[in-house]
Amino acid sequence: MKFGSDLCDAPTEREFATSMIMTSVVILIVALAIAVSVTWYTTKGYEAHIHQQAIRTSVILPLVIVPLCTAIVGYQGFANHRRMLAVSKLARTDDMTGLANRRAFMHAATQMFRDTDFEYSGLCLFIVDLDHFKQINDAHGHETGDVVLIHAAKQIELAAPEEALVARLGGEEFAVLMPYENITQLHQRAEAIRHQVAATPCEHQSISIRVSASVGVGIAHPRDTVSSVLSRADDALYEAKDKGRNRFVIAA
Repeated sequence: MKFGSDLCDAPTEREFATSMIMTSVVILIVALAIAVSVTWYTTKGYEAHIHQQAIRTSVILPLVIVPLCTAIVGYQGFANHRRMLAVSKLARTDDMTGLANRRAFMHAATQMFRDTDFEYSGLCLFIVDLDHFKQINDAHGHETGDVVLIHAAKQIELAAPEEALVARLGGEEFAVLMPYENITQLHQRAEAIRHQVAATPCEHQSISIRVSASVGVGIAHPRDTVSSVLSRADDALYEAKDKGRNRFVIAA
């Protein structure tokens, strides 16, 4: 699952437009009912043609004024709503890679933990850390380092299954949370991410830069929290680094 508007509590643009239309219809019905009722009782003693003209006017005015006012208010509200969505997206998105940031990941991962029935399915959390990234910055500069980070983020997204939550935790460290069916599938998915990063060089300014990644894997259990699984995955990541990097290790 790629991070999107589902992580935002604000309604989508379609939901907002639907809400505005429904509000407009309700206001129009209420305005018509009030206008016709008031006109009917205040002019019922008048001559028939005056009474009928007043009734027609009481119908026409709301039909013109209410949609016009609603359109004006709705346009401004829609513009404000789009700005709110943009700000919300900035608050939960890593501005460099376009992935979710740590805050958004923790929010979505916590919800995923709550929704998972551990009797029938499993969850695993990968911490993916680029190997020797400081050397890339030192050799090619931080601008090139940023390009490599963006490239690596895309490779991790490509290798992760559609239902995975993918985020940048900070620096050169990424997180991937996904369901899995068995230990064989878990191994395959960890290897797929490791291989995708290592096998796909970053091409930048006529330079081909290869980078590998170490992966620490934490398996979630029924009483776990996101933080506890992150901690185990982090321990496994350090073990992968100690064993020579460019590999994955599953936490005991």
